[in-house]
Amino acid sequence: MKLPLAICLASGLQVFVLACSAQAAERAMERLPPGSVKPEGWLREQMELQRKGLTGHAEKLYADIGESDWLTGGKRGGQFAWERGPYYAKGLVALAFALDDAELKARTKRWIDAYLASQRENGDFGPKKRNWWANMIVLWTLRDWCEATGDERVVPFMERYFAFQRDRFAAGDSLAKDSPWAVARVGDELDVILWLHRKTGKAEWLDYARTVAAMSADWTAYYHSGGFGGWGPEGYRAHIVNFMQGLKTPPLKWLLDGGDADRTAFRAALDADGWAMKMHGRPDRAVNGTEPLSGRSASQGTELCATAEHILSAQVALETLGDAGIADDMEIAAYNTLPATLSPDGKGMRYYCLLNQPECTDGNLLYNNGQGKVPNVPGPYSGFGCCRSNFHFAWPKFAESMWMTRESGLAATAYGDCTVKTPLATVHETGGYPFADGVRLEIVETAGGEWPLFVRIPGWCADAAVKINGADALAQVPSAGSFVRLSRKWKKGDVVDLSFSSKPVVTHWKDDSIAVMRGPLLYALKIDAAEKTRNAADWPAVVKDANGVLRDGELGFPMKELRAKSLWNYALVADGADGEPRFEAIGEGLERRLSVKAIRTDYAGWGTMSAAAPARAVDPPPSPVPPAALGKVEQIELSPLALTQLRITLFPWIR
Repeated sequence: MKLPLAICLASGLQVFVLACSAQAAERAMERLPPGSVKPEGWLREQMELQRKGLTGHAEKLYADIGESDWLTGGKRGGQFAWERGPYYAKGLVALAFALDDAELKARTKRWIDAYLASQRENGDFGPKKRNWWANMIVLWTLRDWCEATGDERVVPFMERYFAFQRDRFAAGDSLAKDSPWAVARVGDELDVILWLHRKTGKAEWLDYARTVAAMSADWTAYYHSGGFGGWGPEGYRAHIVNFMQGLKTPPLKWLLDGGDADRTAFRAALDADGWAMKMHGRPDRAVNGTEPLSGRSASQGTELCATAEHILSAQVALETLGDAGIADDMEIAAYNTLPATLSPDGKGMRYYCLLNQPECTDGNLLYNNGQGKVPNVPGPYSGFGCCRSNFHFAWPKFAESMWMTRESGLAATAYGDCTVKTPLATVHETGGYPFADGVRLEIVETAGGEWPLFVRIPGWCADAAVKINGADALAQVPSAGSFVRLSRKWKKGDVVDLSFSSKPVVTHWKDDSIAVMRGPLLYALKIDAAEKTRNAADWPAVVKDANGVLRDGELGFPMKELRAKSLWNYALVADGADGEPRFEAIGEGLERRLSVKAIRTDYAGWGTMSAAAPARAVDPPPSPVPPAALGKVEQIELSPLALTQLRITLFPWIR
């Protein structure tokens, strides 16, 4: 067997090398059980809205969830009920423990009991026989439930199932005989099998992990070099959700066999100089995919499903590799793309997130899941049923990923207000991140003794400061994109203050259009919206997709068409010494905005909707815009993308 390569992680002035065993590499960090991290502040508000909104009402809103075959056995949930119910339950268990909500925990247990009761004598389980892909979702949920509750039924259930699956594979069956989805999404099952190996200590499950890993689509080669990504034995790698879900697979394979290409595949997939970002990338570190990967147009979108899977894959890769850059990606997905795709009241979602989106209507989009499926109209029935079923785990999984254990200590991996409680210590995190530039970590309780606290220095921060109880903790400025190791005998009341300097940074995209980031936040022109409430029954395709059960009106979950009430056809004025626009930060916290000079222009149709695709804005014209096409100079304000529903994120510019 090829021995795994050691991975070096920069931490302050020292370099820490992870030891590896003869059997499998050690993970850099360990995920905490669900419920260990309790979100606070703005992050908790988003999850509370989810509880009061779509997640809290999903079993009443959607027949393919509430009447799922997994619960009823009556085949009343429609053709996708075998998949969509487990999607939802996977998020439900994470949300229930993150919010410590008794009612949601009880609802979760109903799903868990149904899963466990569905196992047949041969070890298979569920309403469909040999249902490799959907069962992967269930296995993940059962693992999370076991971590949170210690339920002793889960491990023997999994051992019986994997023994059954192993026998089927030995007899000539395979994941490919189920569907390309199973081949593409092997990483989900692989993570659970490796967890079972650690839980039981049985070598047979490590061996079986290699058997399953060998059936995976070759994500490592694809992320590094591209190639055929279509439907077939390689698992439809060009499908946007598969692309993001597959990100966890190479790091897990690295644990098994130590290939350097596996270790670097996550970075390669989202690297600014990689093929995927050059052809399909966005400034929010997402990839455009209106089902398949779909280019760099500002009016192409990325699926809500893909954003959720991006966050979850980042959790697995971060835990495995300990790469601080992966946490940067996770934060940017969670603090930008995710909230920009959800309604601010928690009662709606959009199937696609467009960076330039001055309207949300049922007009033609000229791409898959378009007119008649309302993929851009906020509401409970936007687009295909997968995203409305799958997004529920995105916020709670991000919150769960904010802290991990490392070297018998704790690691602050992603930032946001919260309290983490472990047997080692309880830490209270405040500061209002990401809408502020600082983070404060206060030790509330500690078991005593010396232990390390790792703090992440974001990759975008060139000038960070770390203080312990008001005194500088480091002899020099720490490196951006690294973890700093702070080891001492921590005591109750100790405080670590992290200061992250950030300034607006301009990046260039299709036709030299520009985007603006400050710290982890992408900024956009917020467009005032005129709302028109519509019933889901207005769209026959939605009625059919919901299996004929529509309760949106009676539950107060309407579809809302949005149209621009304010002007948005601006070009930014690039009058800075560096040839880029100049920005001034105004306001604080959630009210912090960026002020910049701009000029309205209708050059090349800028400011209009596409004639061929009325639900899409015309792309920004090639920059620089000719002076003859310009109006007067104005001062406009840009807001965090997370706080917008209608917006312009990619702008043309003028000298």
